Amino acid sequence: MDSTSVTSGRRKRPYVPRVNHGGNYCDHSPESPKLALLKPVTSPDKTLPGILLELEERLNRYYSSPNTLPSLRHANRSAKGRGMRSERREACLLLLKAIIAHTDLVSLRCGFPSKQGFISLTLQWLTDFTGLGFRRAERALADLKRANLITVSQPRQLQEDGTWKGLAAVKAVNRLLFTAFGLGRRLQFEKQRASDRLAKKVKKVGGTLTSWARNALVIGGIMAPKTESKGPQIRSFRPPRSEEPPGDSEAYSRARTELLIALMQAHPGRSSVDLNADADRIFQERQQKRFTA
Repeated sequence: MDSTSVTSGRRKRPYVPRVNHGGNYCDHSPESPKLALLKPVTSPDKTLPGILLELEERLNRYYSSPNTLPSLRHANRSAKGRGMRSERREACLLLLKAIIAHTDLVSLRCGFPSKQGFISLTLQWLTDFTGLGFRRAERALADLKRANLITVSQPRQLQEDGTWKGLAAVKAVNRLLFTAFGLGRRLQFEKQRASDRLAKKVKKVGGTLTSWARNALVIGGIMAPKTESKGPQIRSFRPPRSEEPPGDSEAYSRARTELLIALMQAHPGRSSVDLNADADRIFQERQQKRFTA
């Protein structure tokens, strides 16, 4: 009976020997790592901020000198004390560069602001720029989180059927990463320039940065966490609109989720439509009280 016959209800596949060109069959060459993104992040008529380009260039030092970022080197340390393998260093650098290339300098979050709020990018979107397999990119993301180079939070949204839907994870770059490569002071300067550009956008849309900040503080007071967050407090501002949720979209999402959970516990028999309506009403009432006080 040949290799394609059926045995015990399963069809056997002919054995195809694999050729390992380097790494764990991931086409990795320790002497010639692939540290550049596959495609440009911006359009041909635009370029990334200079500080982001400089950080991407300096990150290459980590591949040949892992002690440049010791927290990342030991992010997946083996039981025998061995540091990160070369193919894993390559994956971490590629994904980190993709995140940095899409980083908003005002908030240091991965994504871009819009009229509907800050839009976070998914891991699948970022992986398309790296050439990594999705599972390999997931492992690299876990290493970057463990090394405290980025923070990741997972917002959720209550659906009409009472289930929860996970939204795109919010990824933010730790500002200490810039400092580790001698770009700490320049970051402060660039953040100010980015804030000035944001102020011009606000002027076109309407409103002021003061109103944006006040609106963000309103939602910040509503969601006031009981315990201190382990990661840095990262916020962005958006113009107050009656038809949009107040303040930063990430903070609003967390606050609204906590409020919905409290309402569900207090009124277990109510539908998700009524619970969402109650949550919106409570936020609007608190916002009006804060601004009229």
